Order: sequence, then C-alpha cells, then structure tokens
Amino acid sequence: MRAATYVPKGGVGKTTSTGHIAVSAVNHHDLEVVALDLAGTQNDLATQFGIADEVDDPDAPISAVFGENWSFIRDNIDDIVDRMVFETDEGVDIIPADEGLGGADNNLANVPREDRYGKLDAFITDELAPRYDLVLLDLPGKEDNITINGLFAAENVVAPLKPGEFERNQAKNLETELEAIRDDADHDASPQLQLVFATMIEKGTNLSGEFEAELEKAYPDVAGPSVTKAQDIGNEQARGRTLFALEDDELYATGKRARDSYRKLTNDLLDRLEAR
Repeated sequence: MRAATYVPKGGVGKTTSTGHIAVSAVNHHDLEVVALDLAGTQNDLATQFGIADEVDDPDAPISAVFGENWSFIRDNIDDIVDRMVFETDEGVDIIPADEGLGGADNNLANVPREDRYGKLDAFITDELAPRYDLVLLDLPGKEDNITINGLFAAENVVAPLKPGEFERNQAKNLETELEAIRDDADHDASPQLQLVFATMIEKGTNLSGEFEAELEKAYPDVAGPSVTKAQDIGNEQARGRTLFALEDDELYATGKRARDSYRKLTNDLLDRLEAR
C-alpha cells in the first residue's frame, strides 16, 4: 500500500501527519512501514523522529534514485537500500531527504516526459514493496518533478488542510493537478484523493467550525476527522517523537484528542487503500 501526503503549500501539517499516520499503522495495525522524506533539505521527518543528526549526510541518498546512474548504483553497490533506510524508536523506518533533491528535480526537466515521472514508482515497486506493507511519501509543498514522481508512484493522496481561504483554494488546485496527471497520455497513472482533513483546529471558533463543515460538504466520501491544535504536538516534535510515544497522563486534553484523530485517520486511510 502507498500514499503521499501532499498539498501545494507548506505549513499545513504534512510532515506531522505523515509521522503520526506511520506510527499508528505500526502500533495499531502491526504493519511494516517506511516513510520517505522528499520535502526538502530541512529533514523535518527525521527531526520528527529525533534522528536528524544521524541522517545529516547519508552515504546513500534518495536523490540518486532520480538520476541516470541509478541502475548502475543499484547493481554495483551492496545493500544500497539498507544504507538508505534509518530506523526510529517508534517502529517506523525512514528514508531521509538530502541536498541532492533540488538538483535531481532540475535534472528531471531534461528527461523525456515518458521517462521522467516513473523513476520513484520503479524504486518503490522493485526495492520497497518487497520489504514493507505501507510506503508513505512526504512530498514538497509545491508542484515540481519530484512531487509529480511521488503522485505517480503513490496514486493515493492524503491532504491535510488548516483553516483559511488560501488552503481552501489549494485543495481545489490539488484536484485540478491530480486530474491533469490522470489525463496525461504519456502515463497510466490515476492518483486519487483518499483522505482530506482539517488540521490545527481550535474548537469553538467560527473559522474552524465553518472550515470543518465546508470540507465535509465538499469531500463527503474522503473527509476524515479533524486534528485539534495541540501544544503537545510541537513539544514532542522538539523531543523527536510523536504523540503515540506518550501515555495518557503525559498529554493535555487537546493532545489526547489530536492523537485519537490521527488513529482514526490511519484507520480510514488503510480501509480505503485496502479497498482500492
């Protein structure tokens, strides 16, 4: 099973959602899960799991997958995929971002369209699918060649949105983008929205309440439970762990509600992936 967390905007909780869904899939569904950070050089996913220092300079970078020499590298370097993968304390494996992703995105522009967008799909199919039950992609908050590779490879899209007019428009833009990919004659890909949900919700405010209602109306088949804005999320990210690493008495009420929402979102996503 595969899914990509993506909205063409930063700061909406993509990495937070990827990390929490990944851990919930491990804890509550006993799945082998790997998460790929394709969102840039900040390595936010590694920070979420407290291993940013370990992945600072990977000797087997994910950016190599997008290059013309990948086949040679794969066939001539022992255990290349094992060297890409880092374990976390919460049971999720991650493949971190690296500084070569920007150059890889630029270089892909020179690759013929019929070959440009299938590189990540081939890597997941050949190297990750035999090892894992679930592959999650944390994509950049912009439409570029890496992002489109991720959408082609995953075909299932998770879209976290925070309340606001700009984010509402980005959801519409995302639908248009996915439709264009489905209509691309050079490829046989059909990425679909599988889960849309509100993040950073402040209960009792008009903005949050109206935004939740709008999402449920606009996306009745794929709208998931909202995630409450919680101080615990930021606190625990600073410590390099998700909310699932804590006991109930270590969380505020908002943190408990957010954790419960991520568990339900994971259930919803897996049900839809298994049914597809």
